[in-house]
Parts: sequence; C-alpha cells; structure tokens
Amino acid sequence: MSPESITIYPYDPFDINYGITFLNLQCKEEFSNLLFKLNQLKKHETFVDDVDQYIHFYVDEKDNLKSSLKQVAMIGDLTSFDINSTSNLKLVLQKIVSDNEIINRDKIENLNKQINDLIFDSIMGYEEVFDYELLPELTKLLKSKDFKIDTGNWQNYYDKLQSVVRFYVEFSNKKLLLFHGLERLCSLEQLNELNDYLKSIELAVVSLESYPMSLKNPDLNNRVYSIDEDHVRFDY
Repeated sequence: MSPESITIYPYDPFDINYGITFLNLQCKEEFSNLLFKLNQLKKHETFVDDVDQYIHFYVDEKDNLKSSLKQVAMIGDLTSFDINSTSNLKLVLQKIVSDNEIINRDKIENLNKQINDLIFDSIMGYEEVFDYELLPELTKLLKSKDFKIDTGNWQNYYDKLQSVVRFYVEFSNKKLLLFHGLERLCSLEQLNELNDYLKSIELAVVSLESYPMSLKNPDLNNRVYSIDEDHVRFDY
C-alpha cells in the first residue's frame, strides 16, 4: 500500500495504490474543468498553499502540500509528451554528472590539483584554492553532441508509455505520474502488464479518463474510480 491520495473538490479523497489507477469522470464538463485546473497548477498559476485549491496531492507522509507537489509529474497527454524536452534532458545530464562525480572523484580531485598548480604558476603569492566545477562543463560537452534519448524502437504508444515510466524511475524521485487518456491508447493486456510492473517498483500512475462506463471490466487488474453524469461515485 502506498501513502498517496488525491483530493478533488467536492469528493472524498481517492486513495492511490502502487500501479495504475483510472479516475473516470463521465461528465465531459467536469472532466474538462479538472484538466483546466491541473494545467493551471502545472503552470504555477494556482498557489499550492491556497486552502481553497480545487485539487490536492498527498504523496508525502507528512502531507506537506509543497513537498508533495514536487513528487508529482503532471505529464498529461502521452501522445504529445516530448521525452527529449529540454527539462527532461537536463535531468539526464544532472544524473550523468552526479554519477561521474561519485565514480571519478579521484580523477576530479586530481584535475582540481592540476588547475590550481597551473594558476599558482601564473600568479605567484596568491594563496587561495580554486575549485573546478564539472557540471557546467560536462553539460556543455553533452549538449554539443546533440544528446538525446533514442525513440527509434517505439512501435506504439505502449512502448512510449513504458519508456516514459522508466525515464522517471531512473532520473527523478517522482512518486506519482499523472496522465490522461491512457485507457484509449493501451489494450487491457498492456495495462495489466504495466500495472504489475509498477507494483514491483512501487510507483503510482493515475490516468484521468472520460468515457461511458457501467461496470469495471472484470479482467482489468488496475483500480478504477468512476463518477457518472449525476456525480455519483463508484469505486472498483
């Protein structure tokens, strides 16, 4: 059981377990309003400390809203998500540099010594020690090589979804990934497979949906919250 939950006015909190959770708002107007509010939040147009905020995420054990929001990735529509965006590649670069600093600490310290020796030879009598920052230089080097994630092996949107999940597992500390419309992009078998994988790595994925639904498909393993046109909630 994971500690995540989502509160959306005026409903009681939706508990979110590891794996995939569908939050299905059958009323199109309600679904559209929720997406609009989420985009406001993503663009920082809604303040996280606003007590009247329309939607709250609780993924931090202390229920700290600001800490929780930092651990939620609001991805949105998978079809338009760019895995090679500047912000995503920056996460990759930071991870590479961080790993390099740990693995090659001796080499970096030796490089710092060489730089300091060179400076001392040029400005005798100056007693301060200089420190060489690897991150900016390595980042410049990688950017100059047209660094990007290879997407050539994707055959469908499920392949893309798997890559996006692995990306956030490897390069971030996010606890909850928020999409919308996954139900129309993946088969039942694909959703069950991904659901099992997410549980094994203890990650939560929520997909906001809006489709007619009478009962949950009995062969679908992931959790479903469905709210009908009359705003009556059904938990499956």
